[in-house]
Amino acid sequence: MTKTIQVPLEEVIRVFRFLEKVHGEMHQPLAYQDARRVEAFVEANYPEARELYYGVVWNWLPREVQAVIEHGGPGGPGGPGDG
Repeated sequence: MTKTIQVPLEEVIRVFRFLEKVHGEMHQPLAYQDARRVEAFVEANYPEARELYYGVVWNWLPREVQAVIEHGGPGGPGGPGDG
């Protein structure tokens, strides 16, 4: 059975808009060959990436899933505490 969670729509839209911005930059190979452009993009967008990672998406996960991730289970070597 598939587990589901409830997520506030405004948070989903926020994540979507961020991914849209990242996709727009990454789907053009010439864009990331320009180190200054990449650096400017990262500097401009890292605060949002960090907030989405630590403050939004992580909090969508049920506590038991967070615990599994933090202990190196499915989904990676660790959770937000590793960043």
